[in-house]
Amino acid sequence: MKMKKRTAILLAATLMVLIVFASVSQLISAYATMTPSPIWKTKAAMPTPRGQVAVITGDDGLIYVMGGYNGTAEFNMTQAYNPITNTWTTRAEMPQRTRGAAVAKGSDGIIYVIGGYFSGVLTDMQAYNTTSNTWTTKTDMSTGVWMAGAATGLDGKIYVIGGEGGPTKTQIYNPETDTWASGLDMPTGRLELGVVRGADGLIYAIGGYSGTALSVVEAYNPSTNTWSAKALMPSPKLEFGVALALDGKIYVIGGGTSYFNNGEPFFDTVEIYDHNTNTWSIPSWPESKMPTARKELSVAMDKNGRLYAIGGANGEYINVNEQAIIDNAVPTAYFDSITPNPSTRGQSISFTGHGSDSDGSIKAYKWRSSLNGTISTLASFSVSTLVVGTHTIFFSVQDDTGTWSNEAMTILTVNRPVSEDPTYQQLLSINQTLSQRIEQLKTKEDSLAQQNTELKTAVETLTEQNANLTDKVDALTQKLDTTTIMLLGTSIVAIVLVVVVVALMLMRKPKAAA
Repeated sequence: MKMKKRTAILLAATLMVLIVFASVSQLISAYATMTPSPIWKTKAAMPTPRGQVAVITGDDGLIYVMGGYNGTAEFNMTQAYNPITNTWTTRAEMPQRTRGAAVAKGSDGIIYVIGGYFSGVLTDMQAYNTTSNTWTTKTDMSTGVWMAGAATGLDGKIYVIGGEGGPTKTQIYNPETDTWASGLDMPTGRLELGVVRGADGLIYAIGGYSGTALSVVEAYNPSTNTWSAKALMPSPKLEFGVALALDGKIYVIGGGTSYFNNGEPFFDTVEIYDHNTNTWSIPSWPESKMPTARKELSVAMDKNGRLYAIGGANGEYINVNEQAIIDNAVPTAYFDSITPNPSTRGQSISFTGHGSDSDGSIKAYKWRSSLNGTISTLASFSVSTLVVGTHTIFFSVQDDTGTWSNEAMTILTVNRPVSEDPTYQQLLSINQTLSQRIEQLKTKEDSLAQQNTELKTAVETLTEQNANLTDKVDALTQKLDTTTIMLLGTSIVAIVLVVVVVALMLMRKPKAAA
């Protein structure tokens, strides 16, 4: 009977654990679903407003922005953005002014700015060494292109696709030999397209312009030198930013439909391609739309997987720099110390905690108590006003996207001061009574000691008096003995005299007549 009862209890406990785990899993899933992705933040503006810039992340983690156009002139400037410090610096100028150039990075970290436009379509191949901050020129392309796209294949070669001047061209550059070759022509010739290497190693040519804005997506396989059609974009567009994110998906950001520079409309959309399912999706969250609608922008991903949409045009050429965070990692809060614990009401208690964020930084803190409510918004602080009781302390941190961590929890005990404890009061009363009794006993002891001293003195006095009396008695005894002897002698003498007198008298008595 006992075994059956234990088995039932074990089964019930197991069921409860499974229910709890299922609830937690649903909660985590719901939380992930409810978190906007991407989510945007405005960062430090580019120093010089312009569009049609070549943008790419260097091996040093800086995002390099090169060339560009402001509606009236082309540039040869190079500006570098530091995502960590959110600051810009000016670097060495390019040899050739250009706008709408394609850009790619070699396996050796060298950045290649390819073609573009300056008083005509360019064939220039400009190479930038981020370590030495120097530019060199490489072998020109065989066919100059403007508003083409470029991506580095898994084989280390750079594939330049489409563009005005060679809309169907697949031009292949080998950085090791500084030579060019041709690949199979793209099925759909176009310019103002997006080109990116997918997570599957294919080179994707997305959207663009061919007399009208396109939604065509085609993928080039460098291994087989073949093209294949992929799912159409949700809507036709051109002059957008494109990047492969850490989640393995391709993000198409902003853009427009007009071929003309700075021509309406301007999109704030984000469209996402998943090569695993060959499908497109559009985030439904308002927060996922790019804050500043524009086209002629460029997009690059930093080493933390955050996308940066830089520059562009939306009626004027702008210097906007906006950051998109993809599947933002939730930060984690940690307790460092709470001391002393347990503590006493009115005592100063020190709290210290920290947070970590795998894809960003910690910007805010929050401490709260189940009994006192919010108690601080600092990483470290001290407080002496917590009420008596068992506190559940909650600590959370917020990352630089505004996302709060789950709350870390611990227990803090705040006791009453000893002076207010009933047991202490009772002991204090007993102690006071004992103290009074001790004082009374001490007083009695002092009194008895005094009496003992007085008695001792009296005894000593009596002893002295007794000694004096003894001396007097001895003297009197001696006198009495002397007197007694004298009296005895006198008595004897008197008796003798009496006897003598009697004898004499008897001797004098006449004899009787015969």
